[in-house]
Amino acid sequence: MKERQGTTVQSTPESAEEISRFADSYASFNRIINNLQRQYIALEEEFGEQNRQLIETNRKLVDMTGRNLKATEFLNGILTSISAGVIAVDRQGHVTHFNPAASLLLGIPANRVVGSPYRDIIPPGRPVEANALRTVESGHGCESVEKSIDLPDGTKLLVSVSTALIRDDHGEPVGAVEVFHDLSRIKKMEQELVRLTTLAALGEMAATIAHEVRNPLSGIGGFASLLKRDMAEDDPRQRLVDKITRGVESLNKTVTTLLNYTRFDEVNKEDVDFGEFLNRIAEQYGHDHADIVDGSTIEIAAAGPRPRPVRVRVDPMLLRQLFYNLYTNAIEAASRAVIIQVTYAQLPRQTAVQKYGDRVLLGVDETVIETVVSDNGPGITPEHLERVFSPFFTTKQDGNGLGLAVSWKVAKAHGGDILAANTADGGAKFTLLIPAKIDPVDREPNL
Repeated sequence: MKERQGTTVQSTPESAEEISRFADSYASFNRIINNLQRQYIALEEEFGEQNRQLIETNRKLVDMTGRNLKATEFLNGILTSISAGVIAVDRQGHVTHFNPAASLLLGIPANRVVGSPYRDIIPPGRPVEANALRTVESGHGCESVEKSIDLPDGTKLLVSVSTALIRDDHGEPVGAVEVFHDLSRIKKMEQELVRLTTLAALGEMAATIAHEVRNPLSGIGGFASLLKRDMAEDDPRQRLVDKITRGVESLNKTVTTLLNYTRFDEVNKEDVDFGEFLNRIAEQYGHDHADIVDGSTIEIAAAGPRPRPVRVRVDPMLLRQLFYNLYTNAIEAASRAVIIQVTYAQLPRQTAVQKYGDRVLLGVDETVIETVVSDNGPGITPEHLERVFSPFFTTKQDGNGLGLAVSWKVAKAHGGDILAANTADGGAKFTLLIPAKIDPVDREPNL
């Protein structure tokens, strides 16, 4: 028994038992605290190690992201720079990539395409199997298939298409890609090759004819000169000899013109202001042909609601020859002073395609310079309209029939065409079509 401050405290068996339980609980608590401390220290070390690993992983991730970003930028740079159109779709048929060349070729802004269903945005074309959507659906690609696409502005776009599946690291298909090239320039080259081949064959034939004809003509002309020399000045037969001489000269001129027609003319194009160019030609023509102009006038005017300068690449020498032939034809066909009116305009691409798509093969960045040369003369008879550009076809007594044929040849050499018709007032009308590049400012509305 103990005393505390005058108070007597007596220990009982129950209090001793409580003290023992408290001591046990305190010891157990200490063990738990010590265990928690050890676990905390271990966790802190584990956290430090995990944090170091996370920092290293983040560093690697940042490095890989940077490399992937550079690779992506490089790939996007390639897709942006190439002239071929590239379209990629995912497994659901939604467009994931659409490069600028595809936008230009199809006339569809890129911001309207990415994320949209392929079938709702991209014209299918023919054959319909040659596109990325069919490839992702069927699992089969195609290679260099010639395909025709009808664009919204009425253009018929001819392309070469190749498609292939896109696979992930495990070889599973995740989409498809479509690559297509514009074939219009290749088709133009094929047409030019056919034209040059035809001219080469015709030139070879003309050279043979010229050789076979000119030799006897020289003899005939020589003998005619000798006959005339031996005749008296008042001999009535001199008139017949003069006819022989003029006939020889006419045949020689025809042979020379034929050789010039079949000769290959190299096209040396220059960038010109078309309005100034036409005015300069009209002025030169009046000076060079003052003997036949005799009161006739040539009026040049830009057409359209908002006329503006038109620039185009042409061969000035060849085109001058074309207009000289048209002007001479108009003046010689009239029995009086004739008024020749020349109007020109750069047509909107959609208008050019709708009016002349079957006459001139245009690239996706081209339209037509339309030049109309009309007169107030007698016009062209209906039965002659289809033949006016044929070599040696003429209605003139002293004509050789090659003037308009040469004009047609010059138009074709520029990748264009020339058409003949009559005006509502009965005069003749010739429409010259020349392809021209569309300015970037003018191209946006077409998209």
